[in-house]
Amino acid sequence: MLHSPLAIFGAVFLIFASLTAFIFGTWRERAGAALYLAAYVIANTLNALSHMQDLSHTITDILCLIGFVILCWKSPHPWPLWAAGFQLASTMTDICGLLNITVSKWAYMTLLILSAYGVLLALLAGTLAAARRKQQPHTDSSE
Repeated sequence: MLHSPLAIFGAVFLIFASLTAFIFGTWRERAGAALYLAAYVIANTLNALSHMQDLSHTITDILCLIGFVILCWKSPHPWPLWAAGFQLASTMTDICGLLNITVSKWAYMTLLILSAYGVLLALLAGTLAAARRKQQPHTDSSE
């Protein structure tokens, strides 16, 4: 689970981005953070308990992709679309792995890691934008 410094850094970044979303974000950022945290916990739990690690990770990635697409629906902000795009890259990488498409393990893991950081950066950017919108004074447009 957390057997390397990179995995520990990723988990800390996930917790940081999620806590930031819970504290400063709107309902959309909080839902995105909860969705990604739940997917992370479920995927790691299934990996520890199951011999079908690739399939369990693919299923959680597909469910997470569906959640981000739902958050994109009629969203006035671009971050859920970016998160869904990065999540789609992760999901397609998992599917390619299940189909035994010849991709080096290094390239496979690099794309999975980069797409995960992409989702978290999109969430963090959306949270910071939401916090900035909350702090701006509302102006009356009738003046």
